Amino acid sequence: MNLRLICDNIIWINIIMKLSVDNQQRVTTGMLMILEFYKVMMATFLVIFVPQDCNDKVCTLTENFNNTDSIHRAALISNFATFLYILNFYRNEIMREEWCIKYLDIDPGKPNNYLDEEIEDYPLYKIQMKSMNKEYLNSLYIASGLLLYNFGISGVAIGQNYQGANTLTSIISFLLLLGEKLFSSYNVGKKSVKDERAFSAYMKISRTYNTIDEDFRMKEDLEEPPKENINDVTHNDGCEVASNVGNIVVEMIENNK
Repeated sequence: MNLRLICDNIIWINIIMKLSVDNQQRVTTGMLMILEFYKVMMATFLVIFVPQDCNDKVCTLTENFNNTDSIHRAALISNFATFLYILNFYRNEIMREEWCIKYLDIDPGKPNNYLDEEIEDYPLYKIQMKSMNKEYLNSLYIASGLLLYNFGISGVAIGQNYQGANTLTSIISFLLLLGEKLFSSYNVGKKSVKDERAFSAYMKISRTYNTIDEDFRMKEDLEEPPKENINDVTHNDGCEVASNVGNIVVEMIENNK
């Protein structure tokens, strides 16, 4: 069993190694989004997933969904609206990350602020990056406001069927589940707008895209110095050394006289 697991891991490592850097980043983003979708489901549909009391027993998901109480119905509508808008926020986040993966790159050999000057030669990229950073932050503000409103109205509806500490623990846990993500996104969006950079929303360690992707750099940025220039420098250095040696020899002969 252990050997099979090791073989499977080796296969996956080989597959990942064959992917380009951009595709590796896309795979990582996609896998993280699957986890994020679960968080959104649990943290927005509170009146469905939070345990509630139904005649001295815990309500089933179907009973929670079919509850016809007016406040419960209003909370359920709020759950759907919040869920859809937060999905829209994630859409903006994915589009922003995809743009960064395509047009920018993370180069550990360059300082974090390297892009600040480099992007001045790419005004269109600079405008697009600035626009996406602002749209990302604005959608985050709306998503956070809806989440708090949804928490409030859902709390009132759930409070009518309070099932004990289990209810309170669940609703707080679900809120923190998504709240942590939104707070992290706020830091990314705020720093990106303030510093005019593109911080990644999916890297575990705060990383900024610090250079233009090689596929989209201007041709002159990729060209190496002509070889004849290098040869000229080498030739000049050799002549200078030979001249100095000749001067030393002449000086030694004169001294011996």
